[in-house]
Formats: sequence, C-alpha cells, structure tokens
Amino acid sequence: MIRHGVAPFLECSSKGDKRFSAFHARPTILDGYSIEEAYQGLKVFRDGITGLDWREAKGRLPLNVAECEAFYRFWWREWVREQDLLPVLRSATGLSDLFGQPHHICQASILWQIRNGTGKL
Repeated sequence: MIRHGVAPFLECSSKGDKRFSAFHARPTILDGYSIEEAYQGLKVFRDGITGLDWREAKGRLPLNVAECEAFYRFWWREWVREQDLLPVLRSATGLSDLFGQPHHICQASILWQIRNGTGKL
C-alpha cells in the first residue's frame, strides 16, 4: 500500500474512487484505452516484445522505464484536466493506493504530485 498525506485517505484504485483508478481512467488521447492498458502496452522488454496485454506486462520491468513513467504522468494529468478533478484532489488530505508498491509507479503518487503541483509533470 502507498499513502501520501494524512487520513482520511482518498483511495485511488478500483477499490476506492474509480475516477482515480488506472483501470477506469480513460483520457481522450488514449482513444478508449485505460491508463493501465496503455502503460502496460507501452513497455518494451529485453526480447524486443512490446504491446502486451496488461495482464502479460504487469509487474515486469521494461527497458524503457523513463518513457513509460513520463507517459503515465502525462496521461494522468490529461485525465485530471479533462474530468476537472483537481478540486477533488486538492480537497483530499491524503491519497492512497491499496495495490501500490514501493519502487513501482503508482497513481496515488502521481496524483499527489498533481495535487501539490510538484514532481515531474
């Protein structure tokens, strides 16, 4: 679990506010795909394979980590803007992701940065 800020925490996953779930967030730029589907599909692996289904790619470390993280941040920023979710984020005292793991990209972490206007955005 990943947490930022203080309780009460706005849960940013499919178990909480679905607007902040990478499986449910579908910015216009992704043409119907969720952020999770696009992020996992963008990964390039040592054997040159890319474009995998999210189930096949999830948890695997890609060669193009920086590119994947940059797009992940961009897609979340676009979603927050399109859905006018910044006021929701700013009203939260904390954000959490039940499925977040240390040293892995996490929507709660990215959304916390967006909320606070910090980080690589």
